[in-house]
Amino acid sequence: MNHFLKNLLKFLVFGVVSYCLILVLWTNLIPYESFKRNMNYQIGGYGHTYTRFNEVDSLSHVDVLILGSSHAYRGVDPRIFEKNGISAFVLGSSSQTPLQTLGLLKEYLPKLNPRIVLYEVYPGIFESDGVESSLDILANHKLNWFDIRMALRVNHLKSYHVLINDIFRESFGMNKGVIEPLETEDDQYVSGGYVERVITTTDYTEKIKVRNYTLREKQLQALEEIMDVLKSSRTPVVLIQAPISERLYTSRLNNAEVDEVLSQFGPYYNFNELMDLGDDRFYYDNHHLNQHGVEVFNKFLIEEILTKF
Repeated sequence: MNHFLKNLLKFLVFGVVSYCLILVLWTNLIPYESFKRNMNYQIGGYGHTYTRFNEVDSLSHVDVLILGSSHAYRGVDPRIFEKNGISAFVLGSSSQTPLQTLGLLKEYLPKLNPRIVLYEVYPGIFESDGVESSLDILANHKLNWFDIRMALRVNHLKSYHVLINDIFRESFGMNKGVIEPLETEDDQYVSGGYVERVITTTDYTEKIKVRNYTLREKQLQALEEIMDVLKSSRTPVVLIQAPISERLYTSRLNNAEVDEVLSQFGPYYNFNELMDLGDDRFYYDNHHLNQHGVEVFNKFLIEEILTKF
């Protein structure tokens, strides 16, 4: 029996090592993306995550740290804060859920020591399993234990695949020297973590289904942990919901219930209710403000919210 268990253990170890080796070789040597459906490893790309992490690693302090999804890094412009004598950095990433925010906060809060944290809590992120955001962060962030723990909590095959590949690439220095263009056809990265949409066309082609938000318990649990971290560090935090198009906002039938849930975690402001930004001229799609909308929103945010803290 002992002989059988030893052989089984050897086989399992051999199998795991072989699987990881085949995975990284397949990923890095096969040029056809259609053959890699369970491996979404993209350095840079949509959202300028790679550039954002490189920049934040060079900072030692900011007055305001902004966290959240694309509603944060496309909705809060540090240049507007700077004009008001406030230094700010947007540590957002595409589809960032509380599972990812928690790890980023634990890593960067002691380093940046912000006077206040703004956490953009678009309710849609609480419906997510966190897989998409985990892939983005694992590929673009210098790997650490916070990232590994995040991948374990997401607990998805794609996250594990990207984690394994990233361990391999970073171990052999394969990501050194990567330079992400600051400007793409659609976007311009702005120092401070902001991404400005440079095209003027408006896209409202997204089909919107009328329904309720369904918040995942594990994301609410992660939000509670985020608030505990901030409380322990005595860092004030404000939860904000950035404006979205009126057609998208009114398509969710339980906005009041969601507001009630989120307000239980701390100071919370839903700017869809506080501001009149329902006009399409403030948006470039159903989710995101254009630069004109960002300027109006940020001015209100600074004058009506930040001055109270």
